[in-house]
Amino acid sequence: MEDLDYKKLGMKCGLEIHVQLSTKNKLFCSCLSRLVKEDNDRLLRIQRRLRTVAGELGEIDTAAIHESEKGKTFEYVSYPEESCLVELDEEIIHDVSPAALSAALQIARLLNCEIPDEIHFMRKLVIDGSNISGFQRTAIVGMNGFIDTDFGRVRIANVSLEEDSAQIVSRLGNKDVYGLDRLGMPLVEIGTEADIHSPEQARQAAEKIGGLLKLTGKVHSHLGAIRQDLNVSISGGARSEIKGVQSLSLIPKVIEEEVKRQLALVLAGKNVHKDVRRALPDGSTEFLRPLPGAARLYPETDHVPVAVTEEMLTEAKKTMKKATAEELSERCKISLELARQIINENKAVLFESLSENYDPSIVANILTSYLKEMKSEKIAVEKLTEERLKEFFSALNGRQPAKETMLRMLRELAMTALPAEKIASSIETLPDSDIRKIVEKIIKSNKDAIEKYNAANIIMGLVMKEVKGKAQGNKVMKIIQEEIKKTS
Repeated sequence: MEDLDYKKLGMKCGLEIHVQLSTKNKLFCSCLSRLVKEDNDRLLRIQRRLRTVAGELGEIDTAAIHESEKGKTFEYVSYPEESCLVELDEEIIHDVSPAALSAALQIARLLNCEIPDEIHFMRKLVIDGSNISGFQRTAIVGMNGFIDTDFGRVRIANVSLEEDSAQIVSRLGNKDVYGLDRLGMPLVEIGTEADIHSPEQARQAAEKIGGLLKLTGKVHSHLGAIRQDLNVSISGGARSEIKGVQSLSLIPKVIEEEVKRQLALVLAGKNVHKDVRRALPDGSTEFLRPLPGAARLYPETDHVPVAVTEEMLTEAKKTMKKATAEELSERCKISLELARQIINENKAVLFESLSENYDPSIVANILTSYLKEMKSEKIAVEKLTEERLKEFFSALNGRQPAKETMLRMLRELAMTALPAEKIASSIETLPDSDIRKIVEKIIKSNKDAIEKYNAANIIMGLVMKEVKGKAQGNKVMKIIQEEIKKTS
């Protein structure tokens, strides 16, 4: 098949991007919002069968009928701290998590959305087993937003706050087993209008939305935390919703393959049906079920509408400045690589806050390489909160000790409750006179190194090994250069 002319084919695409929020608790209960690796026979297990029910308009959704006809049995594994009677659908839901709602409103603001006066939760019929109750709770928190791409503006139809589904543990014959650890985790879904007209524009729009999400510092970034679905159609075809496009690089290929699939059906004079499909690793797709309709939505009667107050809107505005890595690099005078790392690791908000009063380059290095090094040592870096880090920088009092000195301080800050000033005062720093003596001794013992073109670097390595983090690197190098000059 020759190269595709997407404009001529009337290709239209919309995105649905789902991202887990990094809150401590779940959306409608106080269970811990985290995944569990444990799965043993001692854990509570229950079995359910799900059936279809009519929606608010008295109709039964076609996708629900399709799932019901499979006649499956579902088993659910419940975990002590990560699930409760709410997940088991044996207790009415609690009030919506304020932290999750605040984060969702911030995301809506970043995407230039209008915020509704009230947040109304709805039930969305889902009986494939991934929701034990047979429905997912969802609420629109923003609408009529937009992002700009190199190919034109892409409108944001809505931003929704909803429950994440249970994750599959195993499938065996006619029984599917799900874990309840993920069920009820706060999730934000971003849906765009079908304003995308090329595979590359779709990839760029998804990348831009993902970058904005990371700027909040309130979303997870591990594998599977961000999930992308595509809605694709061509003239004479029909909308297909493609689930589970895991990587940005796969988006163009999936769109290309879907356009080819629909085009082949159209050219053969066959009907193209609206459906839901699963993305496969090679970019092709497979049929899952018919496309759901409006009949699957009905009001949530267990939760009253939430009025959006001025206080909530003010809090939602407390996001960092919208910035690309390039803008962050230029504004804060750090390398582009560091800026990208900060954004990708969801540390942009913390970085902006700390670098207002402290050297951005030191802040950037600590938040990236230093903390990563400590994490590899099994040190609980999560104890280095924003307040604790502010203590650390205040204790430095404008000084820039050697890396090893700062690491020693940070380790103690994470492992003890000692004040940062006490830790700083207990860490010895060598005076210039002692550093010079060490440099003179090492130069005298390594005269052959002076003849080499990189003499200063060779001596530097030997000196830093001896001072063991008690001297600042740039100060040591200056003394080395002075002493080498004396010998020439």
